[in-house]
Amino acid sequence: MGWLTSHLARVVQRTLVVNFSERAQYWVGGLGVIIHELGHLVFALLFMHRIGSFKLLNLSGNRDGSLGSVASNYNPRNWYQALGNFFIGLAPMFSGIFVLTLLIQFLCHPDYTPVGAPEFINQQQPLISYAQFAWQTAQTWLGETVTAVLTSSWWQQVLLLLLIGTISTTTFSLSTADLKSSWQGAKVYLFLVIVLSIVITGVKLVKPNFGNSLDQFVLLTGIVWLVLLILICICLLISWLELMVIALPLRLFKSR
Repeated sequence: MGWLTSHLARVVQRTLVVNFSERAQYWVGGLGVIIHELGHLVFALLFMHRIGSFKLLNLSGNRDGSLGSVASNYNPRNWYQALGNFFIGLAPMFSGIFVLTLLIQFLCHPDYTPVGAPEFINQQQPLISYAQFAWQTAQTWLGETVTAVLTSSWWQQVLLLLLIGTISTTTFSLSTADLKSSWQGAKVYLFLVIVLSIVITGVKLVKPNFGNSLDQFVLLTGIVWLVLLILICICLLISWLELMVIALPLRLFKSR
């Protein structure tokens, strides 16, 4: 998911630079850069990393071409801090969607349907049943979001689309260093998942009701990740379309 987000976001950012300029990343995507770096900074603090320096928006430009930066150190012997690398590397995905979700909530006021446990949970049903339920729930949430946007006033729709377009040009652009950091933390994350799975399997044998609640939580987590991926792709598509629409008359003008 991080790799896909990074790839799509780089396409959008490259479209911005090619059709406008390097500086356009600041005056179009400056807000997105700040949200991107704030994501890194907040998660670094949550996982108790030592912050060396940070620049939410580096207008003077770095030698490596980065628009902003967060430099942090951690103790590799501390499993909690090592685990933090996984989330710190992917943090812009969370911070970007968090801000855009707040904008949608503030401007359009969607009313989401609560998710209850399906009847078949923990009844030896095939995996496809869980996947279908997750997809149907994701469709319901996305449909309710679209309905809220379409029923809002025209100025709210325009403002929301403009903000989504500008924020998405740079927020979701995960660098190679971001993905590398996340991969380092993924090793600890995977180890903890295996250990917890073994422990929880033993607990479920003793307390089946706890198993039902846990299965519901895992299913809900999967749904949230699915919705998160779809929303990021939609936001990046909106951003790319807006850039292409704005760039088209500029190209025609230059050709003349």
